[in-house]
Amino acid sequence: MTLTLRLSLTYLLLTFAGLLLLGAGFVALATGYLAGQRTQTLAAQAEIYAALVGELADSPAALQGLAAGGVGRELLPTGTAARIFSTDGTLLAGDPALGMFPSRSALALVRPALPLPASQAADRSYVARAIRAGDQGIGVVELSRGTGDDERLLGSLRALILQAALIAGAVVALVSLLVARSIARPILHQSRRAEALAREFDAAQLRYTPPQRDEIGQLASSLDALERGMHAYTARIGELEQARSHFYRNISHDLRTPLTAISAMLENLIDAAPDVQQPALATLESEARRMARLVDDLLRPPDDGRMPVTGRSQVFLGDLAAELCALLVGRARRAGVALSYVAEDELAVQGDRDRLKQAMLNLIDNALRITPPGGTVRLHVVRRDDVATLSVVDSGPGVPTAQREQIWERGVRGDSPGSSGLGLAIVREIAAAHGGSAWLDSDHRPGARFVIELPLWWGGSEGQNLPEKREKAIPPADLQAGPIGLAG
Repeated sequence: MTLTLRLSLTYLLLTFAGLLLLGAGFVALATGYLAGQRTQTLAAQAEIYAALVGELADSPAALQGLAAGGVGRELLPTGTAARIFSTDGTLLAGDPALGMFPSRSALALVRPALPLPASQAADRSYVARAIRAGDQGIGVVELSRGTGDDERLLGSLRALILQAALIAGAVVALVSLLVARSIARPILHQSRRAEALAREFDAAQLRYTPPQRDEIGQLASSLDALERGMHAYTARIGELEQARSHFYRNISHDLRTPLTAISAMLENLIDAAPDVQQPALATLESEARRMARLVDDLLRPPDDGRMPVTGRSQVFLGDLAAELCALLVGRARRAGVALSYVAEDELAVQGDRDRLKQAMLNLIDNALRITPPGGTVRLHVVRRDDVATLSVVDSGPGVPTAQREQIWERGVRGDSPGSSGLGLAIVREIAAAHGGSAWLDSDHRPGARFVIELPLWWGGSEGQNLPEKREKAIPPADLQAGPIGLAG
């Protein structure tokens, strides 16, 4: 049986059962209401009839004479039967076909010498009231009415409810079929998707499974096939991971070898070079060591995919800004760009100095490439509350609005020549690894303003050793030219 048919039958049965229960409850309420109305009407009639007879008869003997004459029966509605009993339960007047003894309601009002059985038909309702002459009870009047009319009304009501349930069931059957199809259709769609995904993972791992009779079984079969495909795909990923590890080991060895040779040659040159060349050679040696450390980090990517940050220490951002500008001032002169920086003294963060230098070099390098001759590039290092703000501002053409979010993604190249599509992504990863953020100031005009925000390091308890705000601007002419060191 298909899922559509099972859902349709379930909806139909639930609806039909619900309608029948609702109809049965309605019939029960109607039955109780009619019985109550019937009893209430008989009680009111019995009160009036007993009061009338009590006014006309002042003794049991007078009551017996009045009863024989059928007093007041013309006042009763058609279908209502009246019987009058003495106080000892003797029938004084009434239809003998209803029995010679009082009903249960009348027995409660008489005082027979011997216990009497109740004469009461199952298809009639009975009400009894005492007949009093002054304060003395002289008899009992009993009124009864057949329930046939009410039963016929209730029978018609039951038939009407059954017909309504059948009509509603037919409507629900059609609606439930449509609803069941709408429910089963996504399941079938997902089943086909799971089967297609399983084939994409590894078609060779798929085994034949007999066709299922319903949609749930078909989905389960497709999921089983998908699970087998996933296992095969996972095994393939493991093989690729082993191949990746082998590749990293090989490439790491191949890169470390020339870097080691470069470092050794620089050491020899430093030992033999004259004093005038010592600063440049020292810078080259420092950059070679930094490149070796970056190579080690890059060739050992972590499992979570985040930028590795090792060797955290106190980093003074003002000193780092001066070092960067000193490295790049020669390139800036050749490009015809004025490079300068403004930094607060003693502004420090806790982090990896090589990584922070890499991030700032990426931003300055991008700014120098994009800024036309005659333009300016400025590096600002300031404190705002508990955050150190490093911003690189250029007078270039700026970043198009459509690319302001895409430029932070790996592989997305900007309009600057020589862009690899990795620099800004690495900048954001380094900032995030230090608990900060990197973003583009979209309100800055003209040119572009890239910002890195990092939490400050106070070197002690909070609120202590706060750096003083002393800004200084060093124009490019005052900077010492040095080798150009770029990263990322």
